[in-house]
Amino acid sequence: MAKFCEQNSKLAETARAIDALRREYHDEVEVCIVDCFRRCLACRTQPFCRIQLTTIEAGNGSTLVEKILQTIRHGTSNN
Repeated sequence: MAKFCEQNSKLAETARAIDALRREYHDEVEVCIVDCFRRCLACRTQPFCRIQLTTIEAGNGSTLVEKILQTIRHGTSNN
């Protein structure tokens, strides 16, 4: 499950990542929008999510999707 901060999900790049995950990878990744992660500076500037206790950050939505898929498929994380 990829958890996205409600505030961060409003960023255009994060919204693109969420949309792509829901449309193209719904069989692999469950998307969940949750309350604040208390990462306000990152939240305003770049897309990120959490998978279990790992925070995954990226410079744009497509890179975030790639990192999420890599984490889900291989059980590793690359921040």
